[in-house]
Amino acid sequence: MKRFTVSLPDERYAALRQRGDRSTPPASLQQMVRFAVDAVLDGPQAASGETDDGVEAPTRTAIEAVDLLVFTVGDVTYGMPIKLVETVAAGVPIHPVPTTSPTQLGVAVFRDQLTEVHDGGILLQGRHVDRNDAMLAIPGGGGRVLMTATSVSGLSPAAEAKWVAPPSTSPSWVGALAWNDDRVVTVIDPRAFNL
Repeated sequence: MKRFTVSLPDERYAALRQRGDRSTPPASLQQMVRFAVDAVLDGPQAASGETDDGVEAPTRTAIEAVDLLVFTVGDVTYGMPIKLVETVAAGVPIHPVPTTSPTQLGVAVFRDQLTEVHDGGILLQGRHVDRNDAMLAIPGGGGRVLMTATSVSGLSPAAEAKWVAPPSTSPSWVGALAWNDDRVVTVIDPRAFNL
């Protein structure tokens, strides 16, 4: 039997307890768990994608065209909302450190801080990609991490492509597919990596 913890926001807990009148007892634990699970399952998928930093990210049900930084890892083209990319770096030396993370290549001194460097090939394709000529500074647990990429194509305005929902078999970090006549861009949300 698996055990899990359900965290129910105060306002939802209060709303749940007020469902009956004064003559009925408070909602049962089972009802509260069901309500919390429904909120977890419905909430993230129906959310607009707005986070504490006010950045809109593509989500599975609310696909929204945004300006993208387009880059490749291996031979696959990806796009990331430009508001989520602090900068693009190149030629920054990576220093190996002991780690248990399969994606972490090491650390780099970036803008006067030690910053984790993660392998874009492993994150996005599950395998290391040998040629990494660029790094993207993206959101991470410590504020920022670097993710390696093969190359960076540049900015793609939202109006340049049609946006569609990704296949249901896509990983959770895939928010949409943006396409036009010459390429298909897999739109990713780097916050979903939980680095």
